[in-house]
Amino acid sequence: SNNDQKSSEGDDTSLAVPQIKIVASGNERGMRLQPIVDKVVELAGTDLPKVLYIGTASFDRTDKFLRQTEAFREMGCEIKRLDVSEEDTVPTMEEMKRMVVEWAEVIMCSGGNTLHALLRWKEVGLDLLMKEASLKGVVLCGGSAGAGCWFASLHTDSLRPDNTKNREHVKNELSKEELADWDYTKISALGFVNAMFVPHFDATGTNGMKRSEHAEEMLKKDTSTLAIGVENDAALVIVGNEALAVSGDGKATCHVVVPNQETGEMMSAPLPTTWEHPVPVEEVLDFPVPATASHLDALEEHVDTDFVVADDIAQAISEPVSNNDQKS
Repeated sequence: SNNDQKSSEGDDTSLAVPQIKIVASGNERGMRLQPIVDKVVELAGTDLPKVLYIGTASFDRTDKFLRQTEAFREMGCEIKRLDVSEEDTVPTMEEMKRMVVEWAEVIMCSGGNTLHALLRWKEVGLDLLMKEASLKGVVLCGGSAGAGCWFASLHTDSLRPDNTKNREHVKNELSKEELADWDYTKISALGFVNAMFVPHFDATGTNGMKRSEHAEEMLKKDTSTLAIGVENDAALVIVGNEALAVSGDGKATCHVVVPNQETGEMMSAPLPTTWEHPVPVEEVLDFPVPATASHLDALEEHVDTDFVVADDIAQAISEPVSNNDQKS
């Protein structure tokens, strides 16, 4: 009605649409590090957010639940867990919807076996409820598998022989050679972010392969894919169409990996962790591209410094240094 239109004019909040909010840590421990926990709380918009823990990837083990929710329990947050790994623990669809869509302010998914989790979520319809929650602006977070599940695809060690419910038993039964006999693989995930997520980007797997190097080789076979590599103890934060890197330990960060359209080779660059506010995703994805004057100019406002990009920097970059300049 006209009255409704008038009342909404000048009131931006009445027109606001919830944005997707994701805090994706490279490992489980990241979700216990204060800078990353603080970002989850900030995005939730309340000092003590209601946290729904979904531990499917870790087969709903209670020890994993207690460890991964430790920081939020110590804060005094109300926490519920949703167990769907086994048929006899799956609530009704109505009950799951109340928890996922209506109650939760934060959804935390565990690390572990992503493939197992994604299959179970699709079987019980939990993937659709997560999508509905994301559209409401519920904060989606987790480490490792619990981070990569939100993306279009995931670089995963789900095929690792000890990535099972009874991991300790398997490790005791298999030889070192058998435990190392596996390959990383790429699997489709929930698709909320159109990129491949690579957790533990700075780590080497029990198969002796560096995660970052294997991911880059994988991307060479499909140059239409871009990837976000997140180191242990760092997190990628996404708010709508903007993103930034958060370091949990002051050193770890995230990396953007994109193909060079001319050579087909992969280009990778670490993201600064000093940005105070999220940066448009298109600028984040441009980070590995060799700098130009316009590129630096676009990024200047996001860098915590007083430097000024010179008007003639493009010319300075393109022209060789003269002998006189070298002598001076």
